[in-house]
Amino acid sequence: MANNGQSVLVVRSVTSAMRGQKLLENSGISAYVQRNTAPNSNQGCGYGIRVSGGDVAKAAGILAGAGIKVVEIQGG
Repeated sequence: MANNGQSVLVVRSVTSAMRGQKLLENSGISAYVQRNTAPNSNQGCGYGIRVSGGDVAKAAGILAGAGIKVVEIQGG
C-alpha cells in the first residue's frame, strides 16, 4: 500500500478519510484518500490517508486531535 517513502494512516470510514485529508491539507501536509485493498475486520470499510513518511507522526497527532481514530499505520 505504501510506496516511495509514503505511509497510509488507515481509518474506519471514507467519511473519516475525507475529513482527515482536508484537516491535513489545511495543516500543510499533502494527503490523499485511498481504498485499502486488503482490509481486516478491525479496519471498518478500509480507507486510508496517504502521507509522506516524514509527516506520519504529525499527521497522526492532527487526526487524533480532531477525534479521527487511526486504526493502523502501514509503511511507517
